[in-house]
Amino acid sequence: MQFSPASSSRASSSRGTGPSAAERAYSHVADAIISGELAASALITEGDVAATLGLSRTPVREAFLTLESAGLLRLFPKKGAIVTAVDDIETAELLQVRILLETKAVQLLGDRPGRIDAVDAELQSLIQAQTDAAAAGDLLAYARADHRFHSRIVDETHNSVIDEIYSRLGPRLERLVHRVAVRDPDTIDRLIAEHRLLAEHLQVGDTAAYDQLLRAHLESGHRVPRML
Repeated sequence: MQFSPASSSRASSSRGTGPSAAERAYSHVADAIISGELAASALITEGDVAATLGLSRTPVREAFLTLESAGLLRLFPKKGAIVTAVDDIETAELLQVRILLETKAVQLLGDRPGRIDAVDAELQSLIQAQTDAAAAGDLLAYARADHRFHSRIVDETHNSVIDEIYSRLGPRLERLVHRVAVRDPDTIDRLIAEHRLLAEHLQVGDTAAYDQLLRAHLESGHRVPRML
């Protein structure tokens, strides 16, 4: 079974039950990696996670496989798993993919003006979620709301392959956002303000302005050279 936090919550909701054991293990480890509680190169084992959560090793093994697929862990059979590191090259490459998918979604949305108001209402809610999380000092919730803002726009491609790619990249992108929030907390207000401006460009259909601001938003926030 492959799952992501978003698909897990949808599945659990549709069943009217809580998360499965594998989903619990996934969320526990993913949260620790995204937040930096588990640092790059840290070694973790199925046994340690199983003991912490009171689970058998089977659902933890399942979660580890999904975390490896998401790029957060590298598995070493019979030894455990190493938390992956994020270097400048990987950061730039992840952001390049994000720009390609998001700008394409904005172009497609421009051809469906009847969708814009509904999308904007969701974006405003996500901006408020970011603002509230930042005010509460909950940087993990902030990072997830930041990612959901951009992923909501990418959803407008209505392309199942793009959805799958972006969902798989989600935890790595959340980790990048969280790292920025920890490293440069004084920039959070500016980044949220830029989200408001991105939403305004989307609302009026100015795709060129959106593209230009998105690139500047990512380059300045993640401190990558102008290679996007």
